[in-house]
Amino acid sequence: MNHQATNTPSTWILPGHLKRRLEKHPLGKNLFITTIGFYPEIAAREFSELKDTPVYTLLYAAHGKGWFEIDGNKTVIKTNQYLIFPKEMPFRAGPSPDDPWRIYAVQFSGQLADEIYSYLGTGLKPRTIPPLVGRNAQFDDILHHLDLMNNIENLLYANFRFHSFLGTFRLTVFNYMKKGADNIIEQCIQIMKQKLDQNLTLADLSRQICISPSYLSALFKEKTRYSPIQLFTSLRMQKASQLLKETNFTIKEIAREMGYLDQYSFSRSFKLIMGVSPKAFRDKR
Repeated sequence: MNHQATNTPSTWILPGHLKRRLEKHPLGKNLFITTIGFYPEIAAREFSELKDTPVYTLLYAAHGKGWFEIDGNKTVIKTNQYLIFPKEMPFRAGPSPDDPWRIYAVQFSGQLADEIYSYLGTGLKPRTIPPLVGRNAQFDDILHHLDLMNNIENLLYANFRFHSFLGTFRLTVFNYMKKGADNIIEQCIQIMKQKLDQNLTLADLSRQICISPSYLSALFKEKTRYSPIQLFTSLRMQKASQLLKETNFTIKEIAREMGYLDQYSFSRSFKLIMGVSPKAFRDKR
């Protein structure tokens, strides 16, 4: 069921006997949903949690506005913002009366829940993220499979998808289908992939994209946490890894294939990216 298309609110709660089963399952115990809900604008609602609740709560406003309150202090949550409340923290949250939110809410637990919170937590300050193609579709898919909860495979599948869904909330994720800055990054990556056998420089890349080298470098570091040349070198070493695994070319021949003047420079770059020398990598094959 596509909950967005029907504008139908939906809630699912993990029964106690299934929670105990997941907690003992070697694959299920790491991260699992305890409560999940989708609430469109026409069914906007308030949330509250009492003290000592041993789960984390994620709220993601896909549209409209809302608020949350802790210790009497209210903060606004706007479109494309999310927040994760720490476990055992009491709070209240609700829609804006003049522009009610379309809210996605999930409570989760598991052995990796603390690490997930450390990775994504916002320190009780809403974080703005770009809308991502497929994020809301993933949520629908999770809800659909949780409805089939009597099947452990469906439970595991839904929680695997939830792990992927959470990954979309990192600021380093960029949408390759968007225009603007993210599209510039994708254009650069495509140029890089076509020139893996060349010594591409930042000046070469910026000239082809028609923006300044300094702006391009800053854009890459903001969006990917890498410089353009670091990413280019990583792509070259991935290609070199493929050649080491799938061909009988010598290391010197692969170095030449990847545009390096000598195999020693190539080997240094390879070890820097892959953590081992080309010879050690090939020997492990």
